[in-house]
Amino acid sequence: MITPNNAELVKRPALEGMDHPPTGLLARFQHYARRYGYWHAALSFIGRYSFSLWQIIGPWVTRSHLNRWLKSDHFKILNLGGGNVLFDRWLTADVVPRADVHMNVTQPLPLPDSCVDAVYSEEVIEHISRERGDAMLRECLRILKPGGWLRLTTPSLDYFARRALASPQHVAEINEIFYRHEHRHIYSEAELRAAIESAGFVAVRASSYRDPASRFGYLDSHPERVTYAPPEWSQYWEAQKPQMAAFSK
Repeated sequence: MITPNNAELVKRPALEGMDHPPTGLLARFQHYARRYGYWHAALSFIGRYSFSLWQIIGPWVTRSHLNRWLKSDHFKILNLGGGNVLFDRWLTADVVPRADVHMNVTQPLPLPDSCVDAVYSEEVIEHISRERGDAMLRECLRILKPGGWLRLTTPSLDYFARRALASPQHVAEINEIFYRHEHRHIYSEAELRAAIESAGFVAVRASSYRDPASRFGYLDSHPERVTYAPPEWSQYWEAQKPQMAAFSK
């Protein structure tokens, strides 16, 4: 199993290797059929026209792909709540049909204990309540292997508060970050550090966008995909699940 080399990977373009399906219905279907299989591709296409139906059939449809991924011997990175951001470097899990597998971050994750090497969650936790955010962090800890890593990014309340207090012209920003994007809870940096630590993580460290000194900074891409969201408006954290001896205490 090869561990990713962040120092080298972070030098590459953020969107290098992102899945870009072809245009045209048939070509697109064939693209996804090669990735997942024909039944998975066909039913996920149906799910794009009926989100409520996908919430019922999605866990069943995507289970085979999830099982294949779990049985593989490569370094396993779960992109939790990643929408349609697909790379071969990870498994994207979300409730939308374009994700690799169906998972709902507000519910217990359909994964065994200690099964993934890293969990990456970019601009996700702010979309759920504080209580469900705490539960999500505990689930991340559960599914990580001992010594595994979490990298998490989310808008920084500190950033928006500083700008709002510095100038009236920035007051609208702090309102928009709550209401424009269907956000439920915007964390201060101290609050999120405390939440990560309370979930049971250790070695909690503040990071930065595509941080060359981190283990997984190369995974960051949100400002490249959402161009109105600059890197500085988010906070970046890495944390580790304790090794077995410490975690069992």
